Amino acid sequence: MARLKKRKDGRYQRKVTLSNGKQKFVYGKTIAEVNAAANALMSQDTAGLEVGDHTLVGEWAKIWLKNYKSDLRAATIKMYRDSYNLHIMEQIGYMELRNVKPVHIRQVMASVASRSESLQRKVLLTMRQLFEEARLNHLIIDNPTEGIKITPHAKAEKKKALLPDEVDILMSVVVEPRARVFCALCLYCGLRKEEALGLQWSDIQSNSLTVRRAMTFLNNQQDPVDDLKTKAAHRVIPIPDKLRSVLLDTPHLSRYIVPAADGGDMTRSAFTRLWNSHIAALVPFSLHPHMLRHTYATTLYRAGVDLRTAQKLMGHSSIQVTADIYTHLEQEDSLHVADKLNEYLSGKSENSAKSSQKVVKLAI
Repeated sequence: MARLKKRKDGRYQRKVTLSNGKQKFVYGKTIAEVNAAANALMSQDTAGLEVGDHTLVGEWAKIWLKNYKSDLRAATIKMYRDSYNLHIMEQIGYMELRNVKPVHIRQVMASVASRSESLQRKVLLTMRQLFEEARLNHLIIDNPTEGIKITPHAKAEKKKALLPDEVDILMSVVVEPRARVFCALCLYCGLRKEEALGLQWSDIQSNSLTVRRAMTFLNNQQDPVDDLKTKAAHRVIPIPDKLRSVLLDTPHLSRYIVPAADGGDMTRSAFTRLWNSHIAALVPFSLHPHMLRHTYATTLYRAGVDLRTAQKLMGHSSIQVTADIYTHLEQEDSLHVADKLNEYLSGKSENSAKSSQKVVKLAI
């Protein structure tokens, strides 16, 4: 290596020839510093990186969202954009991609550690995919999000399905027609919230209904893209008598079975008012929409519906999801059997008491 000379500005300069034949100059205040810069440049070149690239995280985020995520649902694009703009940009948006290390990713995650696990996952997913595309485009060597996890929160035990008497209470106190039919669709056909809101009268046949679309929201308005997320979600479900009677009593205010109060298109805030005022506020127990769907899954299990059929009716893309529900219910049943056995052996059950009386009489 030729002897390095000082420039007029006091820095040392060294020329590096890259694998493509191009030459780059690096500078440093000391010989050790300029050699370190040259070695770093050659390492980048060997790894196949765009040598000397100074792309900022914020610049790459725009390219990434436009070129790699533009074909996604509008709601999904909004999730990525919000995650970046609200939680990532201020922390690392000004940094060069190549300079972002795991410690910086941890700082971002620490800033949202007190937020919900769902939000944390969205932020981490956004960073993970953003940096992975940068790696695949040879802008960085390693993905700095590798090995980073969310901060789990201790969760209060959440009730998954309603008990039979709670279903009776719910359907006796919910009288507002739109609220009542929403509950019935989820309870008796297992529809997801967005599927029930997207259901139209034309989807109802004499003995069944067809799930064709899902209504989601962008900010407060309906997402114009109402496609179902998976092929399995498109399904035909038999209509039980309890749902049929509710449908017959529901006025046709719109093409949608559950429209806004004025018969117009449902909005996010309109559904929140419907749920809070006409459903959740009327029952003496905690309730959220997904509990209604889970109650339907429990009903299928109690009715002896086989696993494969239950999967199709629930619209699960994987049978493992349905199997997990059935397994959990089987475990609950096993616990009840143990309770009954313990009750019998301790002499507290009615049958045990009768048996004891018979034994006493025989002994006399």
